[in-house]
Amino acid sequence: MKAVVFHGVRDIRFEENWQDTRPMKPGEVKIAVSWCGICGTDMEDYQHGAVIPIGQPHPASGRMAPLVIGHEFSGRVVELGPDVKGLPIGQKVAIECVRPCKHCYWCLKGEYAACENFVSIGQWDDGGMAEYVIVPAENCIPLTNDIGEDVAALAEPMAVMVRGVRKGRLQAGEVVTIVGAGTIGLCGIAAAKAAGASQVICVAHGGKRAEVAAQVGADNVLNSKEPGWKEMYYDLTHGLGSDLVIDSGGNASAIRQALELTRRGGRCVLNSVLNADVSFPALDILFHEKEIIGTCGHSHDREFAWAVKYILDGRVHLAPLITSRIYLADAVKLGFEKLTMDRSQIKVLVTPHKEWTVQ
Repeated sequence: MKAVVFHGVRDIRFEENWQDTRPMKPGEVKIAVSWCGICGTDMEDYQHGAVIPIGQPHPASGRMAPLVIGHEFSGRVVELGPDVKGLPIGQKVAIECVRPCKHCYWCLKGEYAACENFVSIGQWDDGGMAEYVIVPAENCIPLTNDIGEDVAALAEPMAVMVRGVRKGRLQAGEVVTIVGAGTIGLCGIAAAKAAGASQVICVAHGGKRAEVAAQVGADNVLNSKEPGWKEMYYDLTHGLGSDLVIDSGGNASAIRQALELTRRGGRCVLNSVLNADVSFPALDILFHEKEIIGTCGHSHDREFAWAVKYILDGRVHLAPLITSRIYLADAVKLGFEKLTMDRSQIKVLVTPHKEWTVQ
């Protein structure tokens, strides 16, 4: 089958004849992929080698590069494995990419996002940037026909921020600030609005992403490159800061910024995937009793299912995040390479259906 395969750093290839030979296990289904998003983590793998194992198999999946990349995807059920019920052939679905082990301490408690042995589909096993992929049936959340499968592919990043808002214990009427306006930050704006925030402030760098921030629900968008933005921020928050600040900036400076913008007694959620040490002003945390909360991931029966529901019932509108729709064979040049150079791109979606693409 046709697939986009990660071989190593700066080595992602479109392959015409990738071998799709693994038999389905009980409880699994085969999906004909509709759309797959290129995630920031995929870009980190492409540029630096971040998550996908190179040279040593992943302990839970036994896989390493080369493998099919892509963990944000939607599709249609084309084949059922043994014992699968309730998913008809042809059903459109959004697919949760986290495959929990189901036997560790956390899984037995139903805390699948905390699984000690989980497998990330598209990072530790073949993923969605291909014509077909095999996934657990329980990871497939049905879609209605009135929702585009392109927008449904954004359920995964939306689920990340549904969990981020939940972990941050957002209460209706609170003020929320999102630091960063990439895909995750923009989903955070939508999630905070859906959860009842009275005001959502986005701190970004201007440009296309700032425009989209307003479209998905930000009440105010501040450009952190412009002088006076911080004074404007404290004017908007009556000199207090925000009840909840969520970092999605992806660097140490953004994390420190998020903590600074958090009010006394407020909560600061860290959501950047950053493999580095970050220094904090300890007295700020101590004297002002700020909470720092880490979050990463989601589970099929909670945040992912809720994210799909929010998309289906119109509680969130994520279509503005999609900036390009491209064919599988063009994924490297018009996807990974273009995202490296063009910050006006937000979410690039890849499809194996050439006739669906819009250049």
